[in-house]
Amino acid sequence: MACSRIAQACSWANPNLEVLVRDNSGDAQKRALLPQFKRDNCNIIIAEPCDALTNFNELLKRAKGDFVFLLADDDYCFDHAIAAMPGVLHKIGNDRSVAGVTGLYAVETAQVSAIVAYQNVESDDVAVRIDNFLSYNGPNILHYAPIRREVVERIFGFVSAMPAFFSFHDQIVCLLYLLNGKFARLDRLLYVYDMGPWQALETAQKRDVSFYKDAGLDPAINVLQWFICGFEGAALVRNSDIFPDYPLATRQIVADRWFSTMFLRFKGNPRLTFGSHFAREGALLSAKLLASADQISFQSMLEEISRFMALFSKDFARRYFEFWDSQINSRREKLRHTAQAAES
Repeated sequence: MACSRIAQACSWANPNLEVLVRDNSGDAQKRALLPQFKRDNCNIIIAEPCDALTNFNELLKRAKGDFVFLLADDDYCFDHAIAAMPGVLHKIGNDRSVAGVTGLYAVETAQVSAIVAYQNVESDDVAVRIDNFLSYNGPNILHYAPIRREVVERIFGFVSAMPAFFSFHDQIVCLLYLLNGKFARLDRLLYVYDMGPWQALETAQKRDVSFYKDAGLDPAINVLQWFICGFEGAALVRNSDIFPDYPLATRQIVADRWFSTMFLRFKGNPRLTFGSHFAREGALLSAKLLASADQISFQSMLEEISRFMALFSKDFARRYFEFWDSQINSRREKLRHTAQAAES
């Protein structure tokens, strides 16, 4: 099935649309088959097995277009939407307020299909864009949208510098996309997303835990997933400079909305620890954070998260603390240096 999806994508290549395929499967039969799909404006790259983030970053280095569209090989797109895309991108290409393009998405599970779309992400008001993104009750499919390449390069450069890439970081990536600009709308079906293992609670959380294990963390960290997502996103909204600067009041509105949404997920969604010996410590910390969320600062959140991570890996906890401590304090340091320069 993956090969059939790749063959379809290769068929889209034309002088206005470049297709890049990087096979990191290590499968000998795929390595023999895929190069046969190569054609003009379509490049097939056979690579050694690697993680998804590395695979995408390597593809991004080769991309020439002003916009890039990340596709998963278990999903597929509508041919007419792809054929229309160069014309859409030509119209918006010079409008730097536009970060990407969205459309209608088909979401598939074993039980049901649905047609979904994000509302008001074309708004000039960043708070409106993010509020509607957070109000959408479904899988994060904004991740699968054509995005201005310079925005993708900046954001994935930042994400690659993180201590680890977790499964929820697609949420952080889309938050940063929306902070960088609005989305033009294509009024037609664009992408088909098959939820696969993400449609059931246990199999979805097994996938979440696989990311944590790859980072050297115990499955008990899974209980904090949405708290950590809330902390990281809100800290970036308040302090980061990887998107256009917004007034502090606007930053605060967006940060509060982001954290409150993720905190409600943390409070209301049961998380599994899969037999972890640290399940009790995770439950105690969760109870503590639930009781103190209204009063806790970013610095205190970071200390609690890092202290818990240190139970499994002191080295990772140190790197995590140092990275996010620098993010929390970066804006304060920048403002201090600006003030000193003005005084001098």
